[in-house]
Amino acid sequence: MNKFCYSLIVTVQLFFGLSINLNAQFKGLDKDLKLKAASKLKKTVEKQVKPLTLDYTVSKIYYNPLKSINTLSLDIKFFGNNPNKFSIGLSRIEFDLSINKKNASKFYNDKKIKIPKNGEFSFIEKADLKISVMGKAIFDAIRNKKAKYQIDGTYYLKTKIGTIPLKAKLAEKEM
Repeated sequence: MNKFCYSLIVTVQLFFGLSINLNAQFKGLDKDLKLKAASKLKKTVEKQVKPLTLDYTVSKIYYNPLKSINTLSLDIKFFGNNPNKFSIGLSRIEFDLSINKKNASKFYNDKKIKIPKNGEFSFIEKADLKISVMGKAIFDAIRNKKAKYQIDGTYYLKTKIGTIPLKAKLAEKEM
């Protein structure tokens, strides 16, 4: 074999060997870049997006023992204000409802909620509670409007780059 062929073979082997190693390094680098970009985006959004004011009230209590003796339903009306100069789209919300410091229900909403810029907004969520899980004392407190409600959760802010989760802890209220 002449020197040219030998050097060509060595060059090709080196090229393929290096390209395989580089591809493996770029795959790891790609993941690192995505994680860093997501982290920076979240920090930027948290700095530039003013927090929404968000409050709630229990607007209706449903209990029909003829339909279901073990289920009590609540309509929870969320309302607030968006102080930002742009509208916000929530792609999903997840909340945990506690009553008298006891976990009562977890509820989700996958419907998109459009919040207008510099404006008021409201939406209603329904929470179904199992009386056998809550207990009679909490059931009586709800019916007598002496229950202390606490809602903690996450709302997901939809952006052009992706969805960003933001935690929310709403004030405890007696209703």
